[in-house]
Amino acid sequence: MRKICICFFLWLSFGAFAQTQDCESISDNDDKAMCSALQQKATRFCDTMSTPDKKLLCMAKVQPNSYTCENIKASGIRSECLLHVKKVQSAAIYTNPPSKKP
Repeated sequence: MRKICICFFLWLSFGAFAQTQDCESISDNDDKAMCSALQQKATRFCDTMSTPDKKLLCMAKVQPNSYTCENIKASGIRSECLLHVKKVQSAAIYTNPPSKKP
């Protein structure tokens, strides 16, 4: 039993280490910043994005808010942003089972 617990603990430790290393292996700076921001749920990583539109997209993905998307000038990035916010917000709304009314 002790060996199983040790193996399980090592497996969990390695899994946590591997997750933090995923973003470091990305070569593109924008993708690396987006990965880090989403992984740590911190918008401070979005400040390193190459364009203001990508910075706003990053911020909206970390903190889903359609107002942030509306400030994006490029229509393609704005559409991606709004779609992401819509998915996150609808998932939050429809995850709870409907209440039974008497």
